[in-house]
Amino acid sequence: FILGFLAAVALRSTGVLPDPLLAAAHTAQELLLAAALFALGSAVHLPTLTRTGARVAALGLTAWLLIAGVSLTAVQLLP
Repeated sequence: FILGFLAAVALRSTGVLPDPLLAAAHTAQELLLAAALFALGSAVHLPTLTRTGARVAALGLTAWLLIAGVSLTAVQLLP
């Protein structure tokens, strides 16, 4: 995987790839990421999740709020 990633970076850095191909790759990247996130979300079994308890839910919510806050702060601070 790492070697393939480095090869892709090197190929992209050369500038030989045409812009329409890069635009299509970007669209494919977004669609595949959305599909992966959907698949992860659809694997969540809500009854099992509710049985985990309030402590686990509070931990998840706290982690989410922390990550969202740091991300929002970074977006606001960067030009």
